[in-house]
Amino acid sequence: MKTYYNKLFPILIVSITFTSVNQWSKIEIGNTAVTMALSLFVIILCVFYFKQYFKSFSNLKYLTLKLYFAWLVISVIRGCIIAENYWEWKQLMSASLALSLPILIFPFDNPMLLHRVLNKWFIYATIAFFAVFIWITGRDAKHYYLGPMLLVACFIPALKPKWQIVFLFCIILMLIGDFGARSQVIKSALAILFSLFFLLRKFISNRLLKVSHWLFYILPILLLYFGISGKFNVFEDLSKDNKYVSKKVVNGKVVKENLAGDTRTFIYYEVISSAIKHNYVIFGRTPARGNDSKQFGEKIAEELKTDKQERHSNEVCFPNVFTWLGLIGMLLYCSMYLTSSYLAVYRSNNIYTMIIGVFIAFHFAFGWIEDFNRFDISNISLWMAIAIGYSNKFRSMSNREFKIWIKTIFATRRPKAKLVFLWSLTKGDQIKSVSNH
Repeated sequence: MKTYYNKLFPILIVSITFTSVNQWSKIEIGNTAVTMALSLFVIILCVFYFKQYFKSFSNLKYLTLKLYFAWLVISVIRGCIIAENYWEWKQLMSASLALSLPILIFPFDNPMLLHRVLNKWFIYATIAFFAVFIWITGRDAKHYYLGPMLLVACFIPALKPKWQIVFLFCIILMLIGDFGARSQVIKSALAILFSLFFLLRKFISNRLLKVSHWLFYILPILLLYFGISGKFNVFEDLSKDNKYVSKKVVNGKVVKENLAGDTRTFIYYEVISSAIKHNYVIFGRTPARGNDSKQFGEKIAEELKTDKQERHSNEVCFPNVFTWLGLIGMLLYCSMYLTSSYLAVYRSNNIYTMIIGVFIAFHFAFGWIEDFNRFDISNISLWMAIAIGYSNKFRSMSNREFKIWIKTIFATRRPKAKLVFLWSLTKGDQIKSVSNH
């Protein structure tokens, strides 16, 4: 039966990769129904995998995960009750799928299964990228396709030379392709910084990782507090006076673009004011609904003919979770990031998972300005990282064992000895001092 999962998961993840960039592609692969069907199939497969093979769900570290899924089910049921039209049912479906991403923690806890998925992704999705998608997707959208690469790019020095070249080419392409694509530039720069730390790890204290880990959690909370209280708005401060301007050609004309333009303050204002007005701060408005929007609501109501001036989702992760699941759901969602990253940084036997822990913490901070909620390869890659942080098997590996795990991802043929090593990880033979955490 495990062979069945090993074959089906990679096919589905690679297929989702192809549909993940439809919004920014000249040629769409499938439609909304196809995308939802693929996502639903993955979730169903995760449920079956959990029932058959996941034995450690009683562990205390999964408490918030249990509470989150219980709250998600309640919120979806509430959404089914209040949904009134086609668009709200469609929103209920798409938001519920996006909010179900944490279920990937269960299959990706298994090193051999995740290894298999990444192995097939780097073979087929990489070939497809250079053959097709590099040409048909916008310069600002490459990172939506290359999610797994941005994760593994934290360890470029550990890869073989030919793959180092491939990774560096893609990272540089994302870094300089469009400076206006702030999300893409930041993620690419972060991958380079992690690789530099990994390369120089013998000369840099791991304390830097621990400090960075907490900084990524504390800083956004402080900035959120100052912004809501009106004391300091980081978005407005960065955008004023056009300090950071880039020139680009649009329709044959040279235009200036403010790289630090404030596109987030109005989102927070609309999300919070809508929640207070309609009294859903604690419990959320359910995944079937969105927040009231003065900026887009009138146009949306006219196009959809719903008479509701709502924006079903925004380009920011945590405000969306807040709208759909309320403060309860958002805190549970945030706690999964914190639990995983803490275990990775403080309960790990290897530097690889420690770096992945900081990678997760960064995405917690970034989730307050980007990382919008979709069941796509970019978000799947993030939950691969979170699964690694939760996993005893990954955290118990030595540096040498994790290096073998990464290097064999790119092998078209795997020596028998290395296959035995990977199989032993799935059976728990390598669990050492972290097994009780």
